Amino acid sequence: MPSFVYTAYTDEGEKKTGSLTAVNERDAVNVLTGKGLYPIEVAPEKPRVGFGVRRVKGQTMAVFYGQLAGLLRSGVPLLRSIAVLRDQATNETLRRVLADVYQHVEDGASLADAMVRFPQAFSEMAVNMVRAGGEGGFLEEALERVARFTEQQEDLKAQTVGALAYPVFLATVGTAIIAALIVFFVPRFEELFADLRARGELPVFTEALLGFSSFVKSNGWWAAPLLIGAIVWLWNWSKTPSGRVMVDYWR
Repeated sequence: MPSFVYTAYTDEGEKKTGSLTAVNERDAVNVLTGKGLYPIEVAPEKPRVGFGVRRVKGQTMAVFYGQLAGLLRSGVPLLRSIAVLRDQATNETLRRVLADVYQHVEDGASLADAMVRFPQAFSEMAVNMVRAGGEGGFLEEALERVARFTEQQEDLKAQTVGALAYPVFLATVGTAIIAALIVFFVPRFEELFADLRARGELPVFTEALLGFSSFVKSNGWWAAPLLIGAIVWLWNWSKTPSGRVMVDYWR
């Protein structure tokens, strides 16, 4: 269900602001009046995503899901469990998210409806699993599954990063070496090939290499990104079927 922010007053004239989930604005007004409040403004709540919003790391969320499942299995009520984890959270973003989740659940929203408002913390998979668990009566088990799956995802990410680190290092070193050769060493051969170049007897590849070296020296700021882009393109192309055929041929 969508979320709405409201401004309302009590019988004593005390101003109250907050948010709640409801089918529509009229339903939100009915919920507020049912609590003895007099709403003066009710509007859809804008999702909290965009620049300046820090995401919560997957490993942190995996621990959260596991702890919440453990508390619920121990018989601790849902609201109390969220409050405990909110107060214990060392991640500032997660603490703020849990404070809002607590407020929404207290206002009558399901845990999944409260979670869906914070994509920087709760993935779509987690929200759907929690929703299914809450509606099917196996919330603790659903949370444990989300915890395991999130942890497996983080392990896979770490392995992927580790596997890519070495090729990226080689590509970086290779780019630096090629750039150094083109900028500093190739120009030294220009005088040696001056006569051949003047008579037009210089091989096409050598002529192109000398010309590219001169271009790099004169337009370094433009040439460097071009060179890096070319190397990246060649690397990706070498992974295609036609690229692999050519690489095998050159070998």
